[in-house]
Amino acid sequence: MRRPRMALAYVVLFAGVAAGCAGGKALRSAQASFERAKTAGAEAKAPYEYYAAEAYLNQASHEAGERDKRQAEVFSKQSEFYSVKALEMAGGGAK
Repeated sequence: MRRPRMALAYVVLFAGVAAGCAGGKALRSAQASFERAKTAGAEAKAPYEYYAAEAYLNQASHEAGERDKRQAEVFSKQSEFYSVKALEMAGGGAK
């Protein structure tokens, strides 16, 4: 069930970025941070932070798809914040 939802989120994410979304830079940065946390194993080592980052990223993607640039940027920054925390807790970040 999570895979179709994530695939949809990625489609919305890239559609929003391709449409020239002003918050696109923040969204791409949040996506990259989330991928780094995922690769570091944060899902198992820092589940709260990992899932918070994922939820904020999904919401940012949704808002970008709705063309709400300001809110997409807010959610992107929140996602990046939790991704960085998750990465640090997973041992993949700078100490």
